[in-house]
Amino acid sequence: MDPSSQSKSSRLHPDNAAPSDRQSSSSPALPEIPPAELDLTFSLDSIIGAQGALGNNADPHAEKVMKRASNVMKLTQENEKLKEELRAMTARLEAAERKRLELTKQQQSAGTS
Repeated sequence: MDPSSQSKSSRLHPDNAAPSDRQSSSSPALPEIPPAELDLTFSLDSIIGAQGALGNNADPHAEKVMKRASNVMKLTQENEKLKEELRAMTARLEAAERKRLELTKQQQSAGTS
């Protein structure tokens, strides 16, 4: 290997560099970055309040978006309510089915005795 190819090789592969070269080329310790403390929780009221502060000069598109967001919140609440009702109905149905099976077993055991 000629001297020019060796210097290229040492530039491409730091492991082939001399020990003194490795020490001088090491990067300084970077300061630790603190974790971000972002609060991305917004209440619908805070958004609507900010919209109301803009007054009548508000963008019609923004008003539609706010109305749509309000509708989504209402539908989400109604959906959760319906899910709870469905869970309760399912539990009652399962209990009734267990009771029916129990009564059927009792009738069968009474009839065979």
